Amino acid sequence: MTMTADRRLINLRRLAWACVLLMLVVTTASAWLRLAQPRPACFDWPACRGADRPAAAANAPALLGAPATLAVVRGTHRATATLVLLVVIAVAALALAKPPRRWAAGRLALTLLVLALALSVLGIVTPGSRAAGVLLGNLLGGLLMLGLSWRLATQLAGWPAASPSLTRWALLGAGLWLAQAALGALSGSGHWSAAPVAHMALALLAGSCSLGVGLGARAQGRRVEGTGLLLLTGLQFALAAGAAGSAAAPAVVLLHNIGAAFGLALMLGLGRSAES
Repeated sequence: MTMTADRRLINLRRLAWACVLLMLVVTTASAWLRLAQPRPACFDWPACRGADRPAAAANAPALLGAPATLAVVRGTHRATATLVLLVVIAVAALALAKPPRRWAAGRLALTLLVLALALSVLGIVTPGSRAAGVLLGNLLGGLLMLGLSWRLATQLAGWPAASPSLTRWALLGAGLWLAQAALGALSGSGHWSAAPVAHMALALLAGSCSLGVGLGARAQGRRVEGTGLLLLTGLQFALAAGAAGSAAAPAVVLLHNIGAAFGLALMLGLGRSAES
């Protein structure tokens, strides 16, 4: 039985939103596993991460690092990562297999497929590695996949494209949020002693940009994304203060990671122009 164009679009939309939810699970589980690793306490962040400060004894977070909990989170991460790969393949096939082809959705799906395969290879060739490159590859790859999944879902749902000026600012904001995520991960891992200070300094620029993009989105009638960005920006600063005041408590840092993932997704969604 031949699938009609309308039915294909409905299926594409469902698969795209499923990809968003699955990637949210993947990125959250990945952050959970990273934060559950033994790490030194940090009672005076960012000074505690300085190169001139003796390394404190590393402790495994009790809340996130229970063996039974880690087994569930690790299994969930693997299962959802596999499902994401299958969903992305299905989206690409539905979008490009036969007319009417949806080239924009197909290109995004193929980009997601490349990222998913790259992350799979990275996990296979570097099992258990804590190298900075592996850390950043997994983190930024996962965040990009979540953001592009959101962009794909909103595009297929018929959400309007942003104006050229808002698109440029949103893409700049997405780059700043990605840089912030990278610096935050390096801050917690101890790979670069200057990362905490750079993370704090860049937060002012990234926060100002996201506030401007949020206000611009609301002015253009994109109230959901605009309001979401404004709220997330304030929440991120509150969570950052909470993390600094709680010796970088892993649970607070995990919420901070989830907020960064949502913010990046909103930025990439607003970074879609009418031609893309």
